[in-house]
Amino acid sequence: MKMFKRFLTAHFPYLADENEDWRRWATNQIELLGGRKWQPTKLYGRTKQLKRLDRKSSTTLSNLSQVVTDQGGRYQMNEQKILIATDDGHGMETAGKRTPLFPDGTYMKENEFNRAVIDKLNVHLKRNNFDVLHVSAGDKDTPLKTRTDLANNKISNGFGRKADAIISVHANAAGSTWNSKVKGIEIYYRAGSKEGKKLAQDVQEYLVKGTPLINRGLKTSNLHITREADMPGILVEGAFMDNPDEAKLLMSDAYREECAEEIARGFCQFFGRQYIEVSKPVVLPSGMFPVEIIIGQTSLLGLLIEGRSWIPVRDSFNALGINTWLFDKKSIVVNGNVLETKIINGSSYIKSIDLQSLGLVKSVFLDPDAVNTKRVLIYPKEAV
Repeated sequence: MKMFKRFLTAHFPYLADENEDWRRWATNQIELLGGRKWQPTKLYGRTKQLKRLDRKSSTTLSNLSQVVTDQGGRYQMNEQKILIATDDGHGMETAGKRTPLFPDGTYMKENEFNRAVIDKLNVHLKRNNFDVLHVSAGDKDTPLKTRTDLANNKISNGFGRKADAIISVHANAAGSTWNSKVKGIEIYYRAGSKEGKKLAQDVQEYLVKGTPLINRGLKTSNLHITREADMPGILVEGAFMDNPDEAKLLMSDAYREECAEEIARGFCQFFGRQYIEVSKPVVLPSGMFPVEIIIGQTSLLGLLIEGRSWIPVRDSFNALGINTWLFDKKSIVVNGNVLETKIINGSSYIKSIDLQSLGLVKSVFLDPDAVNTKRVLIYPKEAV
């Protein structure tokens, strides 16, 4: 079942949000394939996160769900997620927060960049299973105290707890006239905050890799957002809006999207979780249908083509511990045997029955209890 959910998450990202609608949809799909209702008894996809968070301070952990161990030694966690507070800097009408005039007399307000990045970042964070609290929603310049009070839950923020981290996104400026000498990205954190510094390092690492701008490094300053927030906080200066070249970047949707994605990657690294890539939904060719493949305790999503079940090679062989195979001339070769292979959406598939024919597994058969025979059971050799 774990692999089945992983496949859905990778290829159907719009279903990845762990809410009631998603669980209801996933449960229905699994039942249609003949499976049992999904009962999450294991902490899916967060083992690495737990190991990382064990090293964090009690302050950072104070708002996270309590982790318990059941009789089988498996991790469980309630539905409460990590909460990130996001802030889009100055308001749309804040005086002076804009680029100098361009030759055509136009200019960009700083909040146009800030808000666009935060809106995109919120989407990335939610896709990666974070809760998101936008503390400066609206076009007016929200008071700084209101922003941190919301993050600290001193003003009820709707989540009933303070955030686990906060980020404020800005565009930098050295003055009010064009200046080609100032350039680059810098991130601020609260002096003395080890967690704040680590968050800044993780976000900066990805920002300077994914964008064309120079790294101005990490800095500390007496900023309200990082000083008054009761959690690790950073303030990102995305580029200089008084540098004519960087101003053009700040105005481009591509740069805004890049900043949002790289910041999200940094947050995932800080909290010890794997970043979920944005993928386009997979559309199966006509005549192909999904089928659940059960290999021992592993569930995969295979294909049903003209009444035959086809299995994804890499994941299936990994589940079976088979490493004596190769891809040669668009075919899968196992111990010198060339198998009929289909390349679908960039992945290789072979017929499940070929595993039995080659003696790689004990048996392969359709589950007689499955609905519409849409589940295939593959028993490894060592199975009793």
